[in-house]
Amino acid sequence: MLRIFFTEFKKLVKINRLPLVILLAVAVRAVLCILPSVHEHPYSDEVYKSYTAQLEGELTAEKAEYLNSRLAEIDELIGAYDEMQQRYTAGEITLDEYSAYTEQHGKAKAEESTVRYLCSKCEALDGCTDFDKQIFCDTAWNDFFEDNGFDYVMLIALLCIAVPAFDAEYSSGSFKQIITSKRGKTQLALSKLAAVWAAIFVLSCLMSAVMLGVFVYRNGLEYSDMPVGNILLTDGFGDTSLIVYYLKYTLLKALIWAMYSCLFCLIAVLFKNITFAIITGFIIGITPQIISTGVESERAVYYISGMQLGKMYSASVSLWLLVGIIFIKSILLSLAVSMAWSKKI
Repeated sequence: MLRIFFTEFKKLVKINRLPLVILLAVAVRAVLCILPSVHEHPYSDEVYKSYTAQLEGELTAEKAEYLNSRLAEIDELIGAYDEMQQRYTAGEITLDEYSAYTEQHGKAKAEESTVRYLCSKCEALDGCTDFDKQIFCDTAWNDFFEDNGFDYVMLIALLCIAVPAFDAEYSSGSFKQIITSKRGKTQLALSKLAAVWAAIFVLSCLMSAVMLGVFVYRNGLEYSDMPVGNILLTDGFGDTSLIVYYLKYTLLKALIWAMYSCLFCLIAVLFKNITFAIITGFIIGITPQIISTGVESERAVYYISGMQLGKMYSASVSLWLLVGIIFIKSILLSLAVSMAWSKKI
């Protein structure tokens, strides 16, 4: 069995050009990571950096009170704009007084969205109890997690690797001879699957490593040891750090893609046509991403489809349960591939 596995893996490398597919996928992912991306934030980046630098460290009641007081002051300054204009026009205040007010008003307008965001964030963190609550400039990490959405490059690479793995025998006409050999049924099918599964798992990890590498090159690993709950604003992760959270997500995503490789292999065996198999596989691959829009229960879609929903996993998802479901699905799909492959049609 092990010998057949290595033989099939060599076939992936030579006949299906596995190294070329991996190289192209990784290169495209690297280019997409390097290209500048635009992220919309509910605050001013410059003002946010200033406030987080000033308040950096453990979130205390005093810091929260300071932000709430500043927000009240900002609301008062902005709310008094019409009144101050009328008073200046009526000659009740001097030009110097009005100029001082307009300067404060302009600063208040510039800081309003940022301070309001910080206040709402502190309020959300106040309800969390299972990690150390910290204030720090988390913009880079937030953007990084946002960029780790559904990976169409990985989906296309998966199809290019998984579908041809079983199609070669159909295309060459050697299937009928192979299926009658001693180990040409179950053992061969499972060996092919194992080779594809391993290749996809490694490729997914490489894609995630590229994203992390570009991020570290740009931003370093500052704050990587901070509890991830400070960004996700929720309990359920304990003291899991930002970097550990990403590494867990990397392994989870790799397992999910590997499970989908079994599904795409099954499609290839059933269709016996590489074009139809790739089109069908692509549609099935993007379906969870489409149906997840507007779905309230992220957990349900995760467990049913096993596919990441264009964002990092939340605390509502039990990793052990999800991993168990992924492995069960992989086993069932592998058995289905073996049965479909062994049937002489």
